[in-house]
Amino acid sequence: MNVSKKKGANANTGAALLVLLMLVIGIAIVWADQTLMPKYKQQFLEIEKQRITISNQLMTIKIVQEDMNHVRDLIFSNMDFPGQPDSVDHESQFFEFVTSCVNDLKLKLVSVRPASPHTSGRITTYSYDVEIEGDFFRFGELCAKFENNRRLVAIEGFDVDLIGDREGHGLSNSDFRSENKNIRVKMKINTFRISKS
Repeated sequence: MNVSKKKGANANTGAALLVLLMLVIGIAIVWADQTLMPKYKQQFLEIEKQRITISNQLMTIKIVQEDMNHVRDLIFSNMDFPGQPDSVDHESQFFEFVTSCVNDLKLKLVSVRPASPHTSGRITTYSYDVEIEGDFFRFGELCAKFENNRRLVAIEGFDVDLIGDREGHGLSNSDFRSENKNIRVKMKINTFRISKS
């Protein structure tokens, strides 16, 4: 009987010690959370701010690098360097660019007529009379493609005419605002080549 009482007392003592140990561990965790974690939390916030700042700086550097590469490409595309002639002449390059843009936008290229190059100082101007047919808004997209070309392309002027329907009747302004947005555009486009010397 004494043995069973001793075992019961030992079990109760062990359970009490276990509860006490868990209570001490719980108090230690709460204390650590209240005293140590705010310091670490502040450090984590500072590290996160630094990470975001460095990330933004790296993104800015990448954008600047891409812009500088674009500027370099523009310089090499628009300047004559001694001993580095173009493998393809200006007319071929321009015609290839225009036809690819027109095909991408599903416009109709009616004609491209080059004029004689004109040199003034270090700048040689290559002029082209271009006529296209198609949608008004796609013409706007074509102008955006000209602006983003590696070669300097300037639209000196353009005339826009509405194209008549199949029976030969002209289109009214209300037709132009509806789905029938077909136009004929005659443009004068200049490209330039700059001599280094």
